Amino acid sequence: MFGLNAHLTRRLMAYITTSVLGALLISVATQYWALQPLLERTRAHNVDAAIENLAVLVTQSLWVYNETGTIDAVNAILRDQFISGVSVNDHTGLFNFSNGDLARSDILNPQMDTLVRTTTANALTVLVPLIVKAEDDAKEDFNIGTLQIQSDNSLIRQQVNELAMITLSVSAMIFVVLQFLFYFLVRQLIAKPLEQFTQHVQTYAADLAPETEAVTQGLHQRSDEIGRLYDVFNAQRKSLIAQNLTLTEYRNHLEQLVSQRTTELSAANVTLVDSLEQLKQAQTELIRSEKMASLGVLVSGIAHEVNTPLGVAITAASHLSEELRITQKRLTNNQLTRSGFETFLTECHETETLLSHNLNRAAVLIQSFKKIAVDQASDEVRFINLHGYLNEIVMSLGPKLKNTGIEVRNRIPDTINLDIPSGALAQIITNLILNSFIHGFKNGTVAGTIKLDAEQQGEQAVAIVYQDNGDGMSAEVLARIYDPFYTTRRSEGGSGLGMNIVYNLVTSKLRGQIETTSQPGEGLKIVMTIKLLNEQPAYQQENAL
Repeated sequence: MFGLNAHLTRRLMAYITTSVLGALLISVATQYWALQPLLERTRAHNVDAAIENLAVLVTQSLWVYNETGTIDAVNAILRDQFISGVSVNDHTGLFNFSNGDLARSDILNPQMDTLVRTTTANALTVLVPLIVKAEDDAKEDFNIGTLQIQSDNSLIRQQVNELAMITLSVSAMIFVVLQFLFYFLVRQLIAKPLEQFTQHVQTYAADLAPETEAVTQGLHQRSDEIGRLYDVFNAQRKSLIAQNLTLTEYRNHLEQLVSQRTTELSAANVTLVDSLEQLKQAQTELIRSEKMASLGVLVSGIAHEVNTPLGVAITAASHLSEELRITQKRLTNNQLTRSGFETFLTECHETETLLSHNLNRAAVLIQSFKKIAVDQASDEVRFINLHGYLNEIVMSLGPKLKNTGIEVRNRIPDTINLDIPSGALAQIITNLILNSFIHGFKNGTVAGTIKLDAEQQGEQAVAIVYQDNGDGMSAEVLARIYDPFYTTRRSEGGSGLGMNIVYNLVTSKLRGQIETTSQPGEGLKIVMTIKLLNEQPAYQQENAL
């Protein structure tokens, strides 16, 4: 309002005006409320003085029946500014005079021995007995009449109002004079110097040229606060000019340095890009090698496992061929008896049973190996039953775990069906079981249990829980378990990529999350939450164990 926030002079004048006006109003109000009791005390004093000085004259004039002297004395009392009415009468009824507010009063005051003072809301009334002293102390004094003096309260209020108006008028004049005086002083001592300083700052704040001299007449010789502010600004400006020169030199040097470093970084960047490409290729080769190593373990195990039923089948086939040759010879020589032929048929039946069982066993192993091997070599998405598929993976690793005392318990419900990249899941479970075999159970020298559990979480996710009761791992090892090339068995040929591959497959291929917990001596627990693509009818576990 009125630009008070934008102008210091106006704000100072507003504060001063408010302060002075408030002080004057308080002073007038204080005087107004203090005048009432002061004038009341003055009135009481004047009434007492009139009684003391003129009541005797009224008594003496009335005693000698001097009506003129009595009236003059009564009128002398009435001339006091606080007395509004006077009345006097004698007790014989010969004299009665009233004037002022009591001029029309017909009341005759009775005889009384002492002064009576009566105060009401409208007036102060004093009844004074007129007593003539006897010349002889032995005789009684003469009470010849009564003097009534009245002081109307309106006289006091009138004087209070008059004095208040005079005080208010004088205060208003003083207020106006002070306003002009304050405005002149503020304008000369504060406003003008501040305007000059503002112009000085606006002129030289942005001009940091060393050759420019920042001087404003009227400010550079001042020794007050504004002069000190002016000196501080000029000192700051000189400091900024020096810093600006330094910064300019440093900026030029920095530009040269940046240009040189940019050239060097460009060359280094080309080298880093080449190194990164080589590193990616090396990492791809290492991951492929890790996959092939897992597949190699699978191949060697399956080859060993299939060798037994195939060997038995070959032996049975040889035995059957020999029995057939012997029977054929006996038949040619007419030496074949009924019992011999029955024995031959029994041998054929037993050999056929042995052949069928072992060849079926080999077919199951080869079919399971084929699925797992193909899955690990490709990223094809296909529909699987989780329980049956993990059984096939465990079966393919059977030769590795055989005769080790390590038991794999598949406790996954057979109602969970997934449409996922099965090869990624096969690689994950294979790496985890081999990792437990190597680290948790010390290359199969320690017996233990591996548990596989799963729980469907809504319609879009399933949680697979892998646990073993092996050696576990420390917090330091656990913190780096997913780091590539980190291994605690490097001296034994460990690559450190197993768990890194697991992490990448879970988070990338299966779009899930993985969490690992472990403590030394308490085994390992891994929870993998993977996304589901869709649901299909129940999986036919034709070849699942």
